[in-house]
Amino acid sequence: MKNVFKFSLVLGVALFTMNVHASDVDFSLGVKKAEGKMITFAFTDIKKMELTIYDAKNVLIYTEKLNSEEFISRTYDLKDLPEGEYFLVAESELKITTYKISVVGEKAELSETPISEEFKPVFIKENGFVKVNFLNLDESATVIKIYDRDDVLVFDSGEMNDQKIAKIFDIYNLDNEEYTIALTDNNKTFTKTFSKL
Repeated sequence: MKNVFKFSLVLGVALFTMNVHASDVDFSLGVKKAEGKMITFAFTDIKKMELTIYDAKNVLIYTEKLNSEEFISRTYDLKDLPEGEYFLVAESELKITTYKISVVGEKAELSETPISEEFKPVFIKENGFVKVNFLNLDESATVIKIYDRDDVLVFDSGEMNDQKIAKIFDIYNLDNEEYTIALTDNNKTFTKTFSKL
């Protein structure tokens, strides 16, 4: 309990605010062409991402990890897909964006406008401190919890509904050598493990 109090006190003193703007962490999709069930598209302002396609029942159909020096361009032939709605999910280090694919008859169409966009937290370890930044655009209930190596809860932020969440944690002065920080937002949990060394 003493460690939790000490940890909370250090946290309270070390709070900071970081201005994160959506334009700083953005990538954009451009649909190049659609011929029959073939779609060609490109992502600009991004060099590394994972692309996945799901059907309307959230069944994984395809996934690939991509790296590029300039931009990411892809052509998918969807001829084997039956009519229906599908979803292209583009995930970078900073966000997850979902686009709708409609397959009707012998044509496929990819929407350039995302149907959902979710930013991921940024974790930075520096000089014994761990900084957590999260852009919570919908101001939904967000919780940060920290667990030690033995999976014992050492910190619970409670619900935060701020649009910009920024916290600093001093893990250097804690007893254990390793800690896992878990940020939960909209039933999704992002975790990162840090050691004191």
